[in-house]
Amino acid sequence: MSNLRSIAKPVVAVLAALLLLPAAATAYPLKGGALEGGTTTISFDGTLRRAMEAAGVKALPLKPGRANGKTLRLPVREGLLEPRFGSGYVFPRGGILLRAGKRSARLKRLVLNTGKDWLRGNIAGETITIARVDEVKARRTDFGIVVKVESLRLTPEAAAIISDRLDLIGIFRPYRTLGRAVVSAPFSVVPITGGEMSFIPHTDFLRKLETLGVAISTDGTVAEIAPGLFSYRFAEVKGELNRRLTHGSVGTASKGLKFVQSTPSGTREISWASLGINFENGFGGEGSDVALARWTGVSAVGPIGQVEFGSSPSFDPNTGELAGVSLSSLSPYAAGPLNEAFGDGKEVFKAGESLGIFSFFARVR
Repeated sequence: MSNLRSIAKPVVAVLAALLLLPAAATAYPLKGGALEGGTTTISFDGTLRRAMEAAGVKALPLKPGRANGKTLRLPVREGLLEPRFGSGYVFPRGGILLRAGKRSARLKRLVLNTGKDWLRGNIAGETITIARVDEVKARRTDFGIVVKVESLRLTPEAAAIISDRLDLIGIFRPYRTLGRAVVSAPFSVVPITGGEMSFIPHTDFLRKLETLGVAISTDGTVAEIAPGLFSYRFAEVKGELNRRLTHGSVGTASKGLKFVQSTPSGTREISWASLGINFENGFGGEGSDVALARWTGVSAVGPIGQVEFGSSPSFDPNTGELAGVSLSSLSPYAAGPLNEAFGDGKEVFKAGESLGIFSFFARVR
């Protein structure tokens, strides 16, 4: 690793400047993020609340929910919400108890589905759509999401059952605004919404490629950071990390790099696509992290390099970005296929040799 360390400081300085350039990455759409805990807060519409108070109707939480001023807070049992737009579903625990004197209506086994625009639950033994959902807004937090449902409108069926259970007429009318709901919950795994990766090959690795007549070119959305610098930027970063930001993966949807060797007998070509970094055992552990790529043109599986972070990547709470720079050595899973493709079976590339510098920044909000 001594050769790698000898270039680390100047290259890291270059990367630090390059990472300040405008990013070419776009947010990568994810299907959903599983929730781990959180709260669903339900507040009744002001006009409805005043009508309920005048009629002696109280709204109370069913355990383990609790009241907080004029709102009801129900813990999230489980859920899945798309990280950018908040489309998905939430299962709150507990429910709502509406009480008028000795009569009551229990709204329990609630399910809020922002994708299908409804709040369903069980009232008096019937599972029905209680309210229709309007105006869903979402915003990311560093490790979770806040989804606001601006309007819950009573369905005719729910209005009829509640009115019958409470023996009241005219308060719980069909299509009347029941209130609003806010879901605030952390993701069990933090989805990465965008960012980019960079790779600068080590001069020794480049020298061996040059000796063998192998040229590097870019494919897809991969671009050279600066012409002739042999440094490459990979856009459209995706992946996920745990909430402690110590385990997970950061990868790119870009096609990658092509390695082409022209010989009298023809052209040999392999490529590395979908480059990424896998944090298997936490940042900084010896041999714990690996650089990955999808090979074409040769039969190869396994990591292309062992990754060593000098220190844990930094997280900026103001921007919601995680950034890191790592040294990498050639993996035995990569040395063999490279020798097979370009070295005519000779051991030109050796495991443990310097491969280069990987860097990344990833957005988590």
